[in-house]
Amino acid sequence: MANEAVQIKIPADIEYKVLGNAFGLMIASGGLLAGNMMAERSLEYWREDIVAIVLVVFMAYRLMRTFVTTMTVYAGAPPRPVAPVSKENIRRMHAQVAQLPETMGYTPEQVIEEVAKRIEAQKAEAAKKAMSQN
Repeated sequence: MANEAVQIKIPADIEYKVLGNAFGLMIASGGLLAGNMMAERSLEYWREDIVAIVLVVFMAYRLMRTFVTTMTVYAGAPPRPVAPVSKENIRRMHAQVAQLPETMGYTPEQVIEEVAKRIEAQKAEAAKKAMSQN
């Protein structure tokens, strides 16, 4: 009898249920924080906030239940196989997007020529501006 395996039925969207319950708990907590108990800073007004208290307790219970179920599923799941990365696995289109363009290697002479051209162009523009202002 000890060899019998226990199967847990897990819905396919268990992660979404955890997230939904977490957001539901946050909304219910917001209602509790906006209630009379917080406004009056006293637990004596719990009867006026009973709906918010019930919703917080219910959503916290559901969240813990689905969270434990999810962790149980992932603990027993085999690890995903990792495919080795090779050039055949990468699509050419995606590889082109991910690559940086090659930089052009300038020689020191080319750099000096380009800088000299820019300086001359700036001097010519400054002379034009000086002539147009006079």
